[in-house]
Parts: sequence; structure tokens; C-alpha cells
Amino acid sequence: RIEDLAACLQVISGHDVRDSTSLNAAVPNYSQQLNQPLKGLRVGVIREQVEHEALDDSIRAAVQRGQQVLQGMGASIVDVELPHTRYSVATYYLVAPSEASGNLARYDGVHYGYRQLGDIGDSPLDAMIARSRSTGFGAEVKRRIMLGTFALSAGYYDAYYKKALQVRRLIAQDYRQAFEAVDVLLGPVTPTTAFRIGEKVNDPVQMYLEDLFTVGANLAGVPGLAIPAGIDTNNLPLAIQLQSSGLEEARLLQVAYQLQQAGFFQPAIAP
Repeated sequence: RIEDLAACLQVISGHDVRDSTSLNAAVPNYSQQLNQPLKGLRVGVIREQVEHEALDDSIRAAVQRGQQVLQGMGASIVDVELPHTRYSVATYYLVAPSEASGNLARYDGVHYGYRQLGDIGDSPLDAMIARSRSTGFGAEVKRRIMLGTFALSAGYYDAYYKKALQVRRLIAQDYRQAFEAVDVLLGPVTPTTAFRIGEKVNDPVQMYLEDLFTVGANLAGVPGLAIPAGIDTNNLPLAIQLQSSGLEEARLLQVAYQLQQAGFFQPAIAP
């Protein structure tokens, strides 16, 4: 329930004097704002996402249903464009693995992390580090380390990582411009509904493409909230998402709560 989420966020949010990376800013009372009416709220719909050829029809219908419910509460619907988000997946899977490669380098079984010892007498340092990292990291982590190490390597840094940072700046600029015209963005979370456990585990590219509509927010540094939006004709769950400008989590919770109160979360077979 959204009210429970708001209460939890109230407890865990805030500045930590022992953490220099935490933001020293006042935390709003999330629960207090849940019942505020939505009249006058400007809801932006990202047309290139809603009309994307990869988007499942049942998710498209759920986004449209969300628009109708919000309009019934007094919100206005505005079409917005995020032209550079089409590059979000490619950009994210250069930036994030590069950061992972650097951050995880310390986990060598000596300074930090899991240590895998070999047979007695078989203990060269480099062999122990190789065993520890091979055993301690899973397949996806190894994949990201390899991608990031390649992107940061000599001869490829400018062509891949530096270029990805430039595109990241353009994506963030798109979001800033969008939030000058609207208060929240409404759109799909994933292009498809939920898939069976293990169905895509051997196809990492297909798994990465499931992030098509979400990693833009990660790159731009804006909050997003996925909310349940029923089930499809195969009885598999689907969702839509709300996004807002930085530090506007209270607004996200407010809109999601109003949708919850309107019965939007109730399971419904998509047409």
C-alpha cells in the first residue's frame, strides 16, 4: 500500500551525519500529502514510449486507463518529448558497467570481499584473487565488469565512456525541460508484461531491453515509482510508472495514492 510506503520512506529518509554522500535537506511529511487533491496537476505522457512498437498492447491500455482516471480527478494531460531517451539503454549499459568495474575492483579477496583459497601450497596472490573473483561474482556482475573494463580501456575511453557521458547529459536535459511543462510523467515500466521465471535468463540483451523505459530516470537522477496496473490475458501482472523531478517523491506518492484510492490497482484483464 502506498500509505505504508510513505511511512517507511519517512523513517529511512534524511541526512546521515556519518555519510558525506547523503543529502542534507529537509524531508517532507510524505504521509501528510497523500490526500491532497490532484486538481490542476499536469501529467506528461511520453508519446514515443506509449507508441513504441515494442510496447505490449495491454500495457499501452493500462497507461491510457491511468490517463483517464487522473483526468477524472482534475489533472490535465500534456504530451511531452524526451528525444534522447531512445539512447538510454545503450548509454546506461556503458556508464553503469564502467562504474561497476571501478567500484568492484577493490573486491579482490585481500582488501575486501569473498576469499576463495586453493589447495595447500597453491597460494600465489594472483591465483587467489582470480579464484576469489571468479567464485564470488555471479554471471551478470562478471558481464558488467568486462563491459566496463573494456569501455574504460585505453583507446576506447573516448569512443565509448566519454561519449556515453555526453549523451547522459542530453537525457538529463530532456527531463529538465519536460518538468518545466509538467509535474509528473506517466508511462510504461517495461515493454512487456511479466515473463516466466528463467525465461530470459540466457539472453542478457533481451533482459537489458526490459529497461527501455526506466534507465532514463537513472541517468537523469530523477525519482520513479512503478505501480501495479492489473494483469494481462495470460494472468501475468503488468505495471505503469510515474516519474517526477528531483526531490519530488512526495508528489509521486500523492498521485499513486490517489490512483490506489480510485481502484486503479485492482486486477483487470486487459482488452
